[in-house]
Amino acid sequence: MDIPVLTRFNKGLRLFFQSKRLRWLFLIFILSAVFVLVFRELGNFFPIFAGGFIAIIGGIFPTFFMITAFLSLVGLQRFVASEESYTRSFVFFIIWIVISAFVYLILWLTGMVFWILVGIAFLGWIGFQAYLSSRTALGYAESVQIKSRSRVVAFLLGTLHILSYVIVIGAFIILFIWYAATTALFDWVVVGAALIGALLALGFNFVNGFIMLRERKRVTVDNLALLGLFIAAYVAYFLYNILKPVSASIDLLSLVIDAGMSIFFLLYALSSVGLTLASRADLDTRWKISSELAATMTFFFASGYLVVQALFGTLSGGLIGERIPDVIKLFVFPFVALIIELLFIRRSRKAPEPAEVPEEIPDLTEDEPAVIDEPVEEEDVLRVPEEEDIEKPLEVTEEPEPLEDEFDDDE
Repeated sequence: MDIPVLTRFNKGLRLFFQSKRLRWLFLIFILSAVFVLVFRELGNFFPIFAGGFIAIIGGIFPTFFMITAFLSLVGLQRFVASEESYTRSFVFFIIWIVISAFVYLILWLTGMVFWILVGIAFLGWIGFQAYLSSRTALGYAESVQIKSRSRVVAFLLGTLHILSYVIVIGAFIILFIWYAATTALFDWVVVGAALIGALLALGFNFVNGFIMLRERKRVTVDNLALLGLFIAAYVAYFLYNILKPVSASIDLLSLVIDAGMSIFFLLYALSSVGLTLASRADLDTRWKISSELAATMTFFFASGYLVVQALFGTLSGGLIGERIPDVIKLFVFPFVALIIELLFIRRSRKAPEPAEVPEEIPDLTEDEPAVIDEPVEEEDVLRVPEEEDIEKPLEVTEEPEPLEDEFDDDE
């Protein structure tokens, strides 16, 4: 049985196992992600120590992948990791990680580290996630072929739209009550950010409902209903991360759940981004990228996002510090989804409608020859004289000259 979600997830992650070089780079990324996640959780006990360690050491890995992506762009990826030997790849890694440390230090001294890690990697990863989530939701509905729009189908689509409202409103109310009842240090900034994000999601759902009414007679309405449901689910998850209870004691179960969910969403987003970037190599376009470039760009965005997210949680301080990434996602996702939705509708209207196939094809017999309507040029048509032209005698204007016999002289 083919499940679209699992199929895309498996296909996207398969990109990072196509060769020894990609498997080695993927291993380095996993180790860097585990390093950042472990020190992020240690920040609950030692915030200054963990935050400083992430800021000093953690940023080297995004710098490494940034350099690797540049070398892959110019076709020199063989000097970063070997295709034949893991031992040689390890030697290359030692050399390039030292170079990355020096480059990272230069970025700190010049003030460029903020723009690269926050402006490009962190915000770029969030925008890419929003784009891919919207596009994935729009694509899943295409796998279900609905031949007719019956009342049952219309009722189902309307139910999905109403369910999107229920998910957002219900998640905010339940999480707010839970947060207010279990959090010792209640912060209205956190609640206000969550409320604004929930209202933005409801606004997107409201606009999406009007668009669904306009598209109700087209096949695109299925995609729009599923998009609204996906955005509502993402918003509920972001609201949970923003309004989850905060207490002075550390709950080990809560740490395990948070780490597990972070790893799952990281792998899912990593799969989607890698699949999208790698698909550029199969398109008939001038802008083509290799698998190594697709993988290293993905690792750069993801590792930079993890580092910045961990720094927000350990060094920013206050209840809102570790929630800043999810607040940004809560604001960005509905906005990006609306843009992707409008572009999707525009492309669907430009696409040619499939020709209607007649239900019954008439049988051709000898008495009823097939008539092929093809344009025929005027010169190729033999003109048949009409009756008036036949009955009318030909008028001779001049007397014909007598024919001379060519053989008279010979005789």
